[in-house]
Order: sequence, then C-alpha cells, then structure tokens
Amino acid sequence: GPAGPPPARMGEAPPPDAPGCAGAVARYRSVIDNDLAMGHVNRSVHAQISNEIGEAASACSNGQDGRAISLLRASKSRHGYPG
Repeated sequence: GPAGPPPARMGEAPPPDAPGCAGAVARYRSVIDNDLAMGHVNRSVHAQISNEIGEAASACSNGQDGRAISLLRASKSRHGYPG
C-alpha cells in the first residue's frame, strides 16, 4: 500500500484524523473553535484553551507525544470537556 500521507508542511494544521497527538490537538482545537462560534465559551476562555492547545501542539511537534496528550487531558479536565 501507500507509504502514508505526505508530511505536513509547516504552518498547516493537521487534519483531525491525523494519528497520535497531532490529531488530538486538531480535534480539541476544532471543538473549542466550534464552541466559540456557537457561544458556548467566551473569548477569554477560548484564548486560554488556545494557549494550552498551543503548548500541547509544541510538545507534539517536538516528538513528545505523551506530554502533548497529557497536556490536552489536563486542559479538557480543567475546562470541563470530555477527555
């Protein structure tokens, strides 16, 4: 079969179905962006969660999959999202 998807170019968000921490980051970001659009979270909460997701995304891009996932879990727990 194919060798897998081409590597993501810098600056492109990974798709939500990406494996490992990249997909987890993309899915959580999608959920909070949708919640902001629907009015379920206010801008300050969205900004705080976005910063936390950014920290996880940074760990993920540095190959720290486990750390990225635990940062996402902690953020979800802090803000009441299912883990």
